[in-house]
Amino acid sequence: MDVFLLLLALLGHAFLWIGLVNRLHSVGVRRWMVGIVTLGCFASAALIPFLVGWWYLQHRAMEGILGIYIVVCLMAVAITLLRLVYLRIFRKMPSVVRFHGRQPVKINLDRAAVTPDETVHHFMARLPLNEILRLELTRWDFDVPGLAPELDGLSIAQLSDWHLTGRVGKAYFREVVRACNELQPDLVCITGDIVDAVACLDWIDDTLGQLTARHGVYFILGNHDLRAAPDRLRVVLKENGLIDLGGRSQCIEINGRPVVLAGNESPWIDGRGLAEQSLRQETAGALRIVLSHSPDQLAWAQVQHVDLMLAGHTHGGQIRIPPLGAIFSPTASGVEHTAGVFYAPPTIMHVTRGISGDIPVRWNCPPEIALLRLRAIKRTSHCDRAP
Repeated sequence: MDVFLLLLALLGHAFLWIGLVNRLHSVGVRRWMVGIVTLGCFASAALIPFLVGWWYLQHRAMEGILGIYIVVCLMAVAITLLRLVYLRIFRKMPSVVRFHGRQPVKINLDRAAVTPDETVHHFMARLPLNEILRLELTRWDFDVPGLAPELDGLSIAQLSDWHLTGRVGKAYFREVVRACNELQPDLVCITGDIVDAVACLDWIDDTLGQLTARHGVYFILGNHDLRAAPDRLRVVLKENGLIDLGGRSQCIEINGRPVVLAGNESPWIDGRGLAEQSLRQETAGALRIVLSHSPDQLAWAQVQHVDLMLAGHTHGGQIRIPPLGAIFSPTASGVEHTAGVFYAPPTIMHVTRGISGDIPVRWNCPPEIALLRLRAIKRTSHCDRAP
């Protein structure tokens, strides 16, 4: 019985430390500090079981601090498994979702490459079952409460977490752009983590710089962009025709109706207050769309009466273990908002799995282009009702 409890406690121990790492990566501290503490967490997570096993073999008892820790770990198992069961089985698709579909995107890296080195990837990208290059198109149709009929059918392509590091060759990103442009969206929204390595700033001209949309291509930065001279990155993106929404908003007109687009790069880049001020000054009655790198800004979006919030950062968990799903999700809420659609009135939030990753490994969680179509809710008149 003691051995069984110890095994359960070991699982709870893993849940505790993974949960700590998830939440550590949701706070706005410097990346090198997060890296050091993360390494410390993994080292502690690996060392503690050996110390517990040694103590148990020496004393054949689970008491004192050891007993308290084991009880905490057992509670972590119970709470985590109950939460996962709820999230995976009992939580229903939000009522605002009218349609959801997924399909593979055919990419041809040899066709896209200008030079042979653009098809060269890190060896991990070629590992069996690795889905880092298996791009998908995910389609969503949402019923947006209060959406003007003139905006019915407005399409938004969301692209997030490009992570231009050089570990995935440039040809792949050329193909992402080609596939997105073929969709001919009304808007393209890029929700951060674009470039990790300064050397890849030169890639923007013939990758992101080639994106097109009827009403503009908009971007914000994420935490990984701080590694790649973020001020210079903004300049390069704007020189290539992309519109910066970091900490600000912009009002455009589509089919005669106002649409406000704003950006929230918190907690890593200050400017949420500027975004709030901009939103307060914008046109009343406009459709309000916010780009936020982290889904943790959902409560903020609700307060700002945002209609649609687009987020990334999680990579969908990047590795999803059946039947548990994602384990790693760098947010304050853990795996609750890893990917998909969430509705917290008045805000609909979409969290994308993203385009790539700084570590080029994905399993059971392919990268995606997300195409979102906003639908006006048709009001039923007395004449439309059946007798």
